Amino acid sequence: MLHELRVDFRPEKELVDKPLFGLLVHGYQPPRIFNVELMLGNRQYHAGFSVVPGENDKITAQVYEPILGRGERLSPGLITSIYAPLRSHLKKNRPDLFSSIQKTINNTPNKEYSVLGDPLVHVILPLLPPEDQRMLLEAGKQAFINDFGFAPKGLWLPETAVSKEVLHNAAAAGYEFVPLYDNQIINIPGNISLDGQHNICMVKTGKNEEIAVALGNSVLSGFVSYTPWSTFNAEAFMEGRQLLEQQNGRNALMMMDLERFGHHQRGAEQFLERILNIQEAYGFSPLNMRQVLDIFQQGREKTYVDVRDRSSWSCQHELGRWTGECNCDEPSKSTLLAKQSFYKNLKALNIFVNALLDTKLPGWRKDFTNLFVAFADDIFTGVNFGPQLFKAIKSTGGDEKKAKLYLAKIEIMIGLTSCGWFFGKENREERNIPS
Repeated sequence: MLHELRVDFRPEKELVDKPLFGLLVHGYQPPRIFNVELMLGNRQYHAGFSVVPGENDKITAQVYEPILGRGERLSPGLITSIYAPLRSHLKKNRPDLFSSIQKTINNTPNKEYSVLGDPLVHVILPLLPPEDQRMLLEAGKQAFINDFGFAPKGLWLPETAVSKEVLHNAAAAGYEFVPLYDNQIINIPGNISLDGQHNICMVKTGKNEEIAVALGNSVLSGFVSYTPWSTFNAEAFMEGRQLLEQQNGRNALMMMDLERFGHHQRGAEQFLERILNIQEAYGFSPLNMRQVLDIFQQGREKTYVDVRDRSSWSCQHELGRWTGECNCDEPSKSTLLAKQSFYKNLKALNIFVNALLDTKLPGWRKDFTNLFVAFADDIFTGVNFGPQLFKAIKSTGGDEKKAKLYLAKIEIMIGLTSCGWFFGKENREERNIPS
């Protein structure tokens, strides 16, 4: 009994005595080739785009292989997403590497809390109707289970775009936590600072329902993301963290794109591995979300906050980047108008197609979700999925009208991929996605 008490007490004591350290990283590539062709009636149906298709192979060699595919397990303190379109690319083009990543993940303790789920497509969830949010969350979770054999407990929201409604739907889908920047949080209790002991907060999303939020330090994350020399020397970096965060009990959780380490800066993947290996020597406790949430279950006091609705980590203007209502990327007037047009048209089409599906095919969402997941690898990697999708629809009694509506719904969801709005100059290929 004494031994059990000591084991139970130790993690809580460590969380009180030591600030948490870790990296919440986002591993993602957009669909770079999209292609659908088939005969519907007597007419040829075609839709597609291409966005720098060779880029994924380069980034895979620079980032995903050294960080995710070579170790026996993920390093303590590392929590990563591996988004569905990226997994599809790896399965098709590097099945050997994807197999290694699967083994690495399945050897990782608390893997359900170390690899984050996703909503299948990288869309701005607060801009979608709640029914679409729930459908995509279910689709993404099923695709994740298909790939890894277990259900994730954490969810990376695309662009960390959040609302109370999105968190409610995430909690209803079985997710226990999401990463957000600390500047996306409001209504912090007056006597609480978001320091090393309060950087895992709770948001009430409904009656008897809540979800945890792991807060990335936005200032520290920005420093690492945009200051090349910050990742030159791991020991010097950790000395700085010991001086500025550990000794003052401040939030030392960082949150950024995984591609920062090895793609945006060559060699930084070695820096990432090193700081995770030496973090405890500098007085930190590696972030372990399962441990933290278990301690909350044991009765430790929680810090309740609210989220800043329609906030994200890549646009400070209430998601205006994706509606054409802000100057993120410093777009020209013509580009800003193009963004507005893309969003307006896709939103209108989505409302129209949803209404038709609700009227003509009541209860369609479960069937659509299953097909979307089943064909996701082809959809995300440029395989002409149209004929096989139509065949699958016909095999269950569907007709050409159903096929057209399902194709339209898929194209709208792909068209809303957030990367399609990351262009400020006129010649950026990302605009091929929504166009």
